[in-house]
Amino acid sequence: MSPSGKEEEIDLIEIVKSLWKSRFFIIKVSSLFFVLGVFVSLSSTVIYTSSTTFIPQTSQSTGASGLSGVASLVGIDLGGVGSSTEIPPSIYPQIVNSVPYKRELLEINIDFPELNETTYLKDYLNPENSSRNFLSILKKYTIMLPFTILDLFRAKKPNDKSSSFSSDIFIGEDEEKLFKTLDDILSISVNSKEGFVNLSTEMGNAYASAVVAKAAEQILQNRVVEYKIKSAKEILNFNLTQLQLKKTEFDSLQNKLALFKDSNLNIIDSRFQNSLQKLESEFAIVNAVYQELSKQVEQSKLQVSKDTPIFSVIKPASVPNLRSSPKRTQMVLVFTFIGLVLGCLIALIKKPVLSLIKEVTA
Repeated sequence: MSPSGKEEEIDLIEIVKSLWKSRFFIIKVSSLFFVLGVFVSLSSTVIYTSSTTFIPQTSQSTGASGLSGVASLVGIDLGGVGSSTEIPPSIYPQIVNSVPYKRELLEINIDFPELNETTYLKDYLNPENSSRNFLSILKKYTIMLPFTILDLFRAKKPNDKSSSFSSDIFIGEDEEKLFKTLDDILSISVNSKEGFVNLSTEMGNAYASAVVAKAAEQILQNRVVEYKIKSAKEILNFNLTQLQLKKTEFDSLQNKLALFKDSNLNIIDSRFQNSLQKLESEFAIVNAVYQELSKQVEQSKLQVSKDTPIFSVIKPASVPNLRSSPKRTQMVLVFTFIGLVLGCLIALIKKPVLSLIKEVTA
């Protein structure tokens, strides 16, 4: 055997001897980290995840579909070609991150049947109003004490008036905090290849998580529908307004013509015929316009229905029975392993470090 190999074997034996001699110390450190892992796992907030998956049924024009089919034959992908007013699913995350969407979601009500109470989501997410258990408070003022002190220094001043003020173009500090909390609990992912969208929520209450997931899905779909049919709806409203105005004119002229005929039953002179023909011609024109507007209104209603996108829900939101985190067993094992490695490391470097300190102080 080479000298280098012998030295390596001797070093390995020495390491094993050092670890064996310090086995009780290593066990103590590992036990300490084991207890710490149990404490952290028990004091960690329980999270329940609820998710919903749906497919937006987008409509594409016939020409675009034909062009896409021809292009696919030569290896060209024209999947983005479609209606100019279509919202692709890749834009959905931008809608979810928008301020109007978050504000609408924060205004939803959550009914808790077991507590027989109803609360707004913004009040439920407010840390000042949220309920805290004993372990959370203990964790806050023990291992999380440095961060708690920092939060006290970062706390807003009582005379800060802007914190409670918000408008369409201004976001207050309290609202900004709620938005950040909402970003932590709500996530969206879009599978462009398969064409489905997944919305998931992570909250400390299983029922609240399912309610928020369902509301987030509904609000997102409503906003997509609102944008998609905006043009057709504006045309419909315009046609309805014009139809109502023309109907008023039609009814007035119809009554005027009937009254004229009733008041001149026995008169057949030329002036009567001229006035009657004039009223009948005017009534015919108004009637024709009224009938045409009625047709346009019906066509506009059909167009609104045609442009309204359809969402096929593959997986609806449901109340989860099992928590998604914390994974207590895994956390305890990780802490124990860290304690074991740390104990072994201290046992190995303890003697060399003490020797070095003696040489320096000598």
